[in-house]
Amino acid sequence: MKKCSNNLTRNALFVALMLTLFGGASPVFAAPFRVAVLPFEMNAEKDMTFLQEGILDMLSSRLARRNEVEVIDENETKAALASVEGFDGESRALLVGGKLQADYVLFGSLTVFGESVSIDAKMVDVGGRRDPLPFFAQTRGMGEVIPQINQFATNINATVFGRGVVRRPGVAPAPQTGSLPATQVQPALPVYDPRMHPEKLLQSDSQAENRVPVDGRPYRAPNPAFVATAPAAGTDSRTFWKSRNFKTLITGLAVADVNNDGQREIIVVSKKLVSIYQVQNKRLVKFGEIAKTRNNTHISVDAADINGNGTPEIFVTSLGPNRATVASFVLEYTGSDYKVISKGNNWYYRVVQTNDRGAVLLGQRQRMADESIFHGAIQEMSWQGDRLVPGRRLFKGGKANLMGLAYGDIIHSGQGTIVAYSDWDRIRVYGAGGEMIWEDGERSGGNASYFTLPKVEPGHENIQFFPLRIRTADIDRDGKPEILVARHAELAKSMLKNFRSFSKGQIESMAWDHLGLIPQWKTQTFGGRASDFVVGDFDNDGLDELIIAVVSKEGAVAFKDAVSSLIAFDLNKP
Repeated sequence: MKKCSNNLTRNALFVALMLTLFGGASPVFAAPFRVAVLPFEMNAEKDMTFLQEGILDMLSSRLARRNEVEVIDENETKAALASVEGFDGESRALLVGGKLQADYVLFGSLTVFGESVSIDAKMVDVGGRRDPLPFFAQTRGMGEVIPQINQFATNINATVFGRGVVRRPGVAPAPQTGSLPATQVQPALPVYDPRMHPEKLLQSDSQAENRVPVDGRPYRAPNPAFVATAPAAGTDSRTFWKSRNFKTLITGLAVADVNNDGQREIIVVSKKLVSIYQVQNKRLVKFGEIAKTRNNTHISVDAADINGNGTPEIFVTSLGPNRATVASFVLEYTGSDYKVISKGNNWYYRVVQTNDRGAVLLGQRQRMADESIFHGAIQEMSWQGDRLVPGRRLFKGGKANLMGLAYGDIIHSGQGTIVAYSDWDRIRVYGAGGEMIWEDGERSGGNASYFTLPKVEPGHENIQFFPLRIRTADIDRDGKPEILVARHAELAKSMLKNFRSFSKGQIESMAWDHLGLIPQWKTQTFGGRASDFVVGDFDNDGLDELIIAVVSKEGAVAFKDAVSSLIAFDLNKP
């Protein structure tokens, strides 16, 4: 009798277990996924609230499915967002997801650049079981935004929730007539099939302004995305390229074949790291991270073979703790890795390109006791053994800081002349004898990097902002260098000594017309600021590009990431 009772008990337990597993008595396996869709950040000069709400509604409707996927109520999501102020990016998304007990969080941003729009989005697994699913696309106008968002929703449904057929890795859908090609697909990873970052080259319309051509010659902007200073007949399909967003503040760029593989690399310097990238199939591929620091702040980089051994050195201008000293260093590729060949130098470094001598390294000493970052003389630098030593004085002290100085035959006199920023961000041209021969009537440049000078008043910080880079480049190949500068809209108009905030910027090309520097062309306006820019063939296609590091978020607020990206414009025709 006892044995029979035990059998009945076991049978009852078995039936209860089956009901639990397959009969719907427990929601463990039947509960739908909970998804929080965050409002996209809109980076645009115009009010884009209507588009932000439209994207939110569309994503919610595309992802939701009865008994499978529940999109959390918009008001509930916004309330959770309001409770995690001070956080940004993926960290904010995960915090919101935790508060909402969500399985996944979808977030992103939309950036308007001239006539084009960049979409940068990501789907993250709050529990960390899957890697984030990223999506990036660029469009030629607002009309293409919704189709691209729809494409991302389709990809989420296929790769995360198993709806529909996932395309084979490497096979892109056929483009529709009159629209951009659809986003390409990366090779599948072990867990999911993420979207490849397309890094599309886009075309923008050219606009014209009536200005007097240099030397009476008509001038055509080297890219239809630029605004020309004189009407140009016809346009072509050359375009611009944009990288993914970097969750860091980029402070410097250089282009050179620094590892002797026959291909040029782009050196990207952030405040705490030097990284080496190469463009492959229009995508940035990271080759390495070097010179990571905790206490110092990297503010600039240049690359050139100054020691003549065939391998370009990487010159990093860096500030010591509290930005009160200069502690620059030099790296060089040894065949297997990058070695520091000089360090602890209290010199700013800048490489300039000359017509007769090629690359020349300039230096400016910075001492702690100096009352200004303009104090030191500008000198040529050379190697003596394993040491960099100063040589001929190029420019006397007190007139310029090397971070905002260029050198070359700027006024077409056959002699080297200097163009540099004043301490109030006005461009000045100096003759071969050091005399000022021209000054811009307007401020330009503008930088957020600064040096901490000795205190003048107790309790009051004494800082001085560095001038921004000035570049020279013979873009039109007429043997005469153009001057490239950045122009920014600065919130405080440089009137506040210890504060700077930039809302938008653009790069402008100027040329000497015997009376002064006059504009030739300028890029479209972009949100944020240019922290550096360089001209070079960074994608190894045989053509020079203008590459700009754009900082859209400074990351100055605690727990908020800085956000930067790279934008590149083709310049010369083959």
